[in-house]
Amino acid sequence: MSGGTGVERGRVSLRADPDSDRLSLPLRDNDVLAFGRGVDCALRFGHAPVRDRALLHVCGWLVVANGRIIVQAADHLRGAVEDPSVIHRPLVVTPDLGQPRYLASGELWGPNAEIFTVTARGEHSWSLDVVNFRDLATDLDGAAQLPSVLHRVELDDELWTVLAAYAEPVRRGERMPATHDQVAAAINWNRMTARRRLERIYDEFYLRRIEMPDVSDMRVKVVEAAMSHGLLGRYPT
Repeated sequence: MSGGTGVERGRVSLRADPDSDRLSLPLRDNDVLAFGRGVDCALRFGHAPVRDRALLHVCGWLVVANGRIIVQAADHLRGAVEDPSVIHRPLVVTPDLGQPRYLASGELWGPNAEIFTVTARGEHSWSLDVVNFRDLATDLDGAAQLPSVLHRVELDDELWTVLAAYAEPVRRGERMPATHDQVAAAINWNRMTARRRLERIYDEFYLRRIEMPDVSDMRVKVVEAAMSHGLLGRYPT
């Protein structure tokens, strides 16, 4: 279930299938959001167009309680796996700055991290990217009272390089940022890796409440925000 009108404590993003764009939902007080391939999951993946039969119907829940975002792994005995020969794999929770933690059946954990990823594995790996306003867990009356802009952006050199690569055409005077394929070629990665790094930069901007344009293209969102806030000047040369 979703609290709907509670204080926003963060956001979760996911892909319903590996090639789709990310979908995002806010995380609010009292939310309890199931994730997996089951029809009743608020955060659903691995069901179509390719059905991941080794994935649990319910892999776990994201729970927002007492201002914290908590990950709870499902008891695998409650989740029907269609192929009984498949070995159940634990959830993996990976903080942005830290070591991954494996959650056993029924275990729960509230990471003390501003950005973390929850990975469920079946025939494929499925990720939930979570942005956690952990330092804003106070008695606010509503999300409108959250700070509007924080310019403390924390990116490592690799992410600054990715940001600069996406922004390069715009800095030369072109209208649109570089494509995922162009960035991948420039830094010798594959397309999905470049795209995932862009999403990580977007999550950092969202966490810091950096104002971004209201457009659907994440490349434009990130590059325009970086340029309008003077962030590209921080790129290490």
